[in-house]
Amino acid sequence: MNKKMTDIDSLTGSLWLNKDTHNYLSSKRIALLEQIEQAGSLTKAAKLAGMSYKSAWDALTTMNSLADQPLTNAAAGGRDGGGTQLTEAGSRAVQLYRTIEAEHARVLEKLADKYADYDQLVVLLQRLAMRTSARNNLRGEVVDIDMRGLLTSLQIKLPSGLIIKSVITSDSAFSLVIQKGQQVFALIKAPCLVLAPKPLGGYDNVLLGTIVKMTQDDSMIELKLELAGGEKLSAVVDKKTLANCDLSIGAQMVAHVAASQVLIGVE
Repeated sequence: MNKKMTDIDSLTGSLWLNKDTHNYLSSKRIALLEQIEQAGSLTKAAKLAGMSYKSAWDALTTMNSLADQPLTNAAAGGRDGGGTQLTEAGSRAVQLYRTIEAEHARVLEKLADKYADYDQLVVLLQRLAMRTSARNNLRGEVVDIDMRGLLTSLQIKLPSGLIIKSVITSDSAFSLVIQKGQQVFALIKAPCLVLAPKPLGGYDNVLLGTIVKMTQDDSMIELKLELAGGEKLSAVVDKKTLANCDLSIGAQMVAHVAASQVLIGVE
């Protein structure tokens, strides 16, 4: 007979901030930066942070390679020693991480208080996973609701003014208690976007963007587009469909998606 877990005393979890799909900042790496700021030496900082010198050097190299601006400045000495100082960008990175970390801890504490029953917590986490599974997550305001029988059409206005159209079941609209003026998330799976160099007919949402990143394998290609308002969209398509298109960074591309493919999430 399995013993049911009924009480949870606390929830804890490690926090990583990622950049370009790579691990960027963690509690241990931030501790290293904090010790560098105090000690002014990578050798001393590594010891104080409980890391070997090589591990500290590698972590610092990774962080600096991912950062938009160097997080540290090293004096003469290189891998064998020398002074190391935290830059202004490094100080901002520490402050950002510690702020998010504190909020992360508060969220976990609230979850533990509200969902002390294990089974309730599992259900909640499953719901959260489902609501954030789509690659594209656009927050906006519901500005129009057209309920017609079994289906309800929504128009979501993004902060930039761009309108996203969605069609969901009326039952879902009732369950989510959708109202005009409400903030919702328009969720679009990357494979649901159809890309073309020029607008195509027959689509509810036609979104002009600029290519800012491209990743590909043997058969598929992923493009990240930046829309006019600054929103980002990721699309994954078969290479053959874009064989004759300009896929260079900065080139324009049009993303299309049917309203029925735009899911709705609420907080």
